[in-house]
Amino acid sequence: MADIVIGVRAYSKMLLHAMKYPHQAVNGVFLAEKRKSKEHGSGSVNIIDGIPLFHLNLNLTPMLEVAMVQIEQYCKEQGLVIAGYYQANEHIKDCSPNFIANRIADKIYENFPDACLIMVDNQKLSLDCDEVAFHLYQCNDGKWKLKDKNSIHFEQGHKALSATAAMLHSKMYRKLNDFDNHLDNIGFDWTNPLINEEIDRCL
Repeated sequence: MADIVIGVRAYSKMLLHAMKYPHQAVNGVFLAEKRKSKEHGSGSVNIIDGIPLFHLNLNLTPMLEVAMVQIEQYCKEQGLVIAGYYQANEHIKDCSPNFIANRIADKIYENFPDACLIMVDNQKLSLDCDEVAFHLYQCNDGKWKLKDKNSIHFEQGHKALSATAAMLHSKMYRKLNDFDNHLDNIGFDWTNPLINEEIDRCL
């Protein structure tokens, strides 16, 4: 299985999404650079961005299909690919993949064999981001298997954690738009350019 490298934007947006809706389950997808080689299982997958999906109902298939079509079009324009899925469950002690997480991650895996599934660990969420607040799964032999914490890599090392902490302390989660927000008002951009600019400033 390929190594997964988590970019600052991807990590920050995932935690901002979870922090914006602390009493609800949230989910989203990760975008990676499209690799020249079609081979999988070697090298690394660079997760460079995250798209927050939902916080109202994670299991509305029609809305998910609409979102994925738009995200796939965005990926084509940007030279990216949907490479992973994240979810934060509603209950603070629950960080295990459920039916929804497995179903969506399986769909992504069908198109990208080095896909990852990330579950937010709500108990480790903190403004200071002093430890990794998620569990990483990769598919092997048709099953999503938990990876060792030592195999988790960040694009810019500890800068990813410090930049995310800065974003949380400045309450930038208030400005994060997920797809639910976009469906309420199409003026809310789910690519979150303002968040991207703030993250770049923190690096």
